[in-house]
Amino acid sequence: MYYSKGNYEAFARPLKPEGIESKTAWIVGSGLAGLSTAAFLVRDAQMPGENITVLEELKIPGGALDGIKEPEKGFVIRGGREMESHFECLWDLFRSVPSIEEKGASVLDEFYWLNKRDPNFSLQRATIKQGQDAETGKMFTLTEKAQSEMTRLFLATRAEVENKRIDEVFGEDFFKSNFWLYWQTMFAFQTWHSALEMKLYLHRFVNHIKGMPDFSTLKFTKYNQYESLVLPLHKWLEDQGVVFQYGTEVQDVDFNIEENKKTATFIHWIRDGENGGQSLGVNDLVFMTIGSLTENSGLGDQHTPAKLHDGPAPAWDLWRRIAAKDPSFGRPEVFCDNIPATKWMSATVTTLDKRVPEYIQKICKRDPFSGKVVTGGIVTVRDSSWIMSWTVNRQPHFKNQPKDQIVVWVYGLLVAKNGDYVK
Repeated sequence: MYYSKGNYEAFARPLKPEGIESKTAWIVGSGLAGLSTAAFLVRDAQMPGENITVLEELKIPGGALDGIKEPEKGFVIRGGREMESHFECLWDLFRSVPSIEEKGASVLDEFYWLNKRDPNFSLQRATIKQGQDAETGKMFTLTEKAQSEMTRLFLATRAEVENKRIDEVFGEDFFKSNFWLYWQTMFAFQTWHSALEMKLYLHRFVNHIKGMPDFSTLKFTKYNQYESLVLPLHKWLEDQGVVFQYGTEVQDVDFNIEENKKTATFIHWIRDGENGGQSLGVNDLVFMTIGSLTENSGLGDQHTPAKLHDGPAPAWDLWRRIAAKDPSFGRPEVFCDNIPATKWMSATVTTLDKRVPEYIQKICKRDPFSGKVVTGGIVTVRDSSWIMSWTVNRQPHFKNQPKDQIVVWVYGLLVAKNGDYVK
């Protein structure tokens, strides 16, 4: 692996690789990973766009970066992105993608201008007793014992915490702290999750510590991430000639496996109900997204609960089939086999009653119709049995959203428990 240093190479244009015109790329999945792969192939590898094909099971691109208005259901967002200054790869990508909002600007330009003009921070991080201030005081409330445990985890080797749970490296002091409240709800961690994963998050987001109590290190897009990020990127890729093949479920990939080399030889897919595929040669490159956070999502509504779909799961099934060919392809079961321990629920609420925005304003201390930062990140209901949080981003959150409506995103962690209102 080659590592560059500083930004010396970040702004230099790479030389055009010899023979790139004869290369062909097949990208499985049109989430952010797949779309960015196509973009870097076009921009940096200078591969002709028409040589790149993106295979996508759904009818639209974007993966988990979604945001759509469902007929008779309203606006739906399964999740949202908390972004910050050190998303180096993301900003490197979007500095090259033209904005569809601002003429002559990039997506990064418009994002930077927006967050410079309207910086993010929260005025109410948590509530208790139906909307009263939980009075976290921007404090972490970590005892010396909890601080010591955090330091040990931060400095531990991977081997020391491999296969350990978070509640095996932290005690009750830590789980009672404001820090755990902030951390758990910001990153959707549970006490039984991986201690190694938490260690890696601590390393990656150590720069967030100062701004964690009020989200002042976070930045958000103008609209939902589908409209603000996916649409301009997708348009730019299509303008470059990149081919999108929708309705295509990739089922398996054949490999020629040698001692020190593994070569993909055939992609098997079902497209619009028919079996098909693609033979691969020495000039073909394959990039695959294996597994997905939003795979098998179930959609409910005001009258129908969302169903738990435990299979089949195409993205995970693809990884399972590939992993069965060689141990070096990973262990998908670690990530997808324990649904009760990994499931969570989100909801998108669209306000129709004019009284609701008044309550939102009372809690977040900002006018939700101002077009500026509203909650500034999630507001956690500290005494919720579900550990429920909710957020209102800049409104409108959708371009076609009526001016008198507010779109609220809600999520819960302990969704197997009885609710506090609906049992």
